[in-house]
Amino acid sequence: MKKLVYILIFLGTGVYAQKPEPVYRLTIQPRDDQFYSAQADLWKKEVAKRPKDAQAWENYYWAMRYSNHLYETGHVDKQKAMAQIMDDMGRNVPGTIQYYRCKLSYDGWPNKDTANTALMLKKAIALAPNDRTVLEDYITYSAVSGNGPKFKEMSASLYKSNTYAYGMMELGYNLLMSADKNAIVFTWGDNDTYTTWMLQQAKGIRTDITIINVPLAMNYTGYLKQMLLEKNIVLPEGFWERSKQANGTMDFMKMLLLEINKVNSSVPLFMEIESGLENTFPDSLYCTGLTYRFSTVRIDNISKLRNNVEDHFHLDYLNGYVPYDNGLSEELVEDSKTQYVTPFAILYRHYRQMGENNDRVQFYKDFVMKYAAKAGKEKEMEEYLEGK
Repeated sequence: MKKLVYILIFLGTGVYAQKPEPVYRLTIQPRDDQFYSAQADLWKKEVAKRPKDAQAWENYYWAMRYSNHLYETGHVDKQKAMAQIMDDMGRNVPGTIQYYRCKLSYDGWPNKDTANTALMLKKAIALAPNDRTVLEDYITYSAVSGNGPKFKEMSASLYKSNTYAYGMMELGYNLLMSADKNAIVFTWGDNDTYTTWMLQQAKGIRTDITIINVPLAMNYTGYLKQMLLEKNIVLPEGFWERSKQANGTMDFMKMLLLEINKVNSSVPLFMEIESGLENTFPDSLYCTGLTYRFSTVRIDNISKLRNNVEDHFHLDYLNGYVPYDNGLSEELVEDSKTQYVTPFAILYRHYRQMGENNDRVQFYKDFVMKYAAKAGKEKEMEEYLEGK
């Protein structure tokens, strides 16, 4: 397992844009910094020519937000530039859905002005009841404010909007299928969190699992306490004081996992496979699919991994079966498929050691080597698969 961790890398591609193009959120269509830098300059010119064009302002906002080019020599401070964009939008396109989307993003989470956030969300949802960005923000707000009925309503609305790529929804499904009954699953990103929330709230899939988003847990103590209560876990007050001294996300998660395990070791603890905790717990994480099971005692995870992947996962989309897609997230879905490399590599190595060789086993190897080749790691992966 340790060796496998060092083989895996994130895959990305670069595109340079020469003309103004729509700029989407990273959770929909990620691009490289070169693209965002170019688009920031191009859309700045567009809003200067058309200051009442709300869509142009929104493209400018996202391009600037995602670009690092303002940090280069000769550019103004990025924070001031973003503040200026919001001021300009407030004067030129107030009350538009584009303004509300950008303002909610700019104010960020956590946001102490909860009353104003609630007001903006209500205005935005009235303008665009099926807008993905607004629904995501409303779901987040409902989660941290403890509004269960609204959380369920907005999660169901987001699911019905059909704005997530099919591949991302299948990834969320398989993530849920990777955890034990009545487990806690910690998620880090938007796509893994919202897809699992939607599937639970709209489809009733794996509602026995408690999904805890780590960034929200770090910033909202009340949210974390509420989520833990779903599993009847109450951490001592001393922990909350110590957690304030955590040095970053990994340190916080180390403290949290050990404390939960100490208070109630019967609750299975899982984290999404791209959590980055492998170095924090090199001997306590066991792959069960698209999650790692945290355990301070050694466990045999192979039978559970086999059962999850081979009896419960939806894998057809990995072979090209896509009944619908939003047309924007092809690269995002492709990149997300690298999350299967770890479980498939482990399963292939297991079957090889058992002397088994069939179409399923060959599929595991072909899949793993395909993404290893993209990363330039064929030799390292081949050595791992062969048990070297």
